[in-house]
Amino acid sequence: MDDQPLRVIDLITVAAEHMKSRGFENARLEVERLLGGVLGMSRIELYLAFDRLVDEKDREAFRGLYRRRLAHEPLQHLVGETEFREVRVKTDRRAFIPRPETEILVEAAVEFLRGRDEPLIADLGTGAGVIALSVAYEVPGARAVAVDISEDALLLAKANARKLGLEKAITLVAGDMLDALEGRGPFDAILSNPPYVRSAEIDALELEVSLHEPRAALDGGPDGMTFHRRIAADAHCHLKPGGLLLLECGEDQAESLRTCIEETNRYASIDIIRDLAGRERVVKAIQGNLLQKP
Repeated sequence: MDDQPLRVIDLITVAAEHMKSRGFENARLEVERLLGGVLGMSRIELYLAFDRLVDEKDREAFRGLYRRRLAHEPLQHLVGETEFREVRVKTDRRAFIPRPETEILVEAAVEFLRGRDEPLIADLGTGAGVIALSVAYEVPGARAVAVDISEDALLLAKANARKLGLEKAITLVAGDMLDALEGRGPFDAILSNPPYVRSAEIDALELEVSLHEPRAALDGGPDGMTFHRRIAADAHCHLKPGGLLLLECGEDQAESLRTCIEETNRYASIDIIRDLAGRERVVKAIQGNLLQKP
C-alpha cells in the first residue's frame, strides 16, 4: 500500500493478500469491513465502486485501522459495531463482544416469551446489552432489567438501547448479578451469559480475546463456573411460577451446570441446548416442583 493512486478493488486485493499471509483466515471480508467503514459504504456498495480511487486521507485512515487489526485488535472494535440476530449494536473495549453462540440463548428465550403479556426478564452481566435488547426488540411488550457490575458496560448498553429506540423497555442496574434484583420482579425469565473461562486459561486464548476483552467478562473462576453456581442456587427466588432460567456455559460445563440446578429441587424440567457446531452451550430450566423427591 504505497502512495500511488489505488482503486477500491486494488486496495482490497493488496491488503487482503497481505493479511492472509499473516494468518488471518477471513482476510478479504475483514479488509472490506475496514475499508467500508472508512468510506461509509456497505460491502455491496463497495462492490459497486470497485473502480473508485481512494484518496490519501481515506487511505491513511484505512492504514491506521489495518495496522491495528494486524496487531489483533478485534474487528468489531475497529468498525465500532456488530450484528446480533435482528439488531446491530455498538461494540468497544467496555464490554465483551457478542458471539453467535449467545444467539442460541436468545432464540430459546424469545420462543418461551412470545405470546405472554408484557413479560419481564432479567439479563445478568448484560455487557453491551444484546440479550436484553434482543428480547425487547423481538418480543412485543417485553421489558428487561439489565444488570452489570461495570458502569462502563452499562454506558455502552445505554447507548445501544438509545440507538435501537428501546430506552423505555430497558432498566439498567449497576450491581452484582442476582443481588441487583432485590425489590424487582418477579421475572418471567432470568437470562445470563456469565463469565465462564477458567482463570488459568485466559492468557492462552486467542489474542483478540486475551488482550482486548474485559477480563472481568471472561474470568469464571478456577473451574469457570463461579457465577453459574451463584445464579443456579438463587434464581428461583426471583422467578414467577413456571418461569425460565437460561444460562450459557462452556462446552464442557453443561452437565455440571445441570447438576447444580437439579440440586436446588426447584425446576420441573432441565434441558441442554446445543449450538450450531453441536456443542452443549445453554442450559434451560423451567421452574416447578416436579423434581422434588418425596
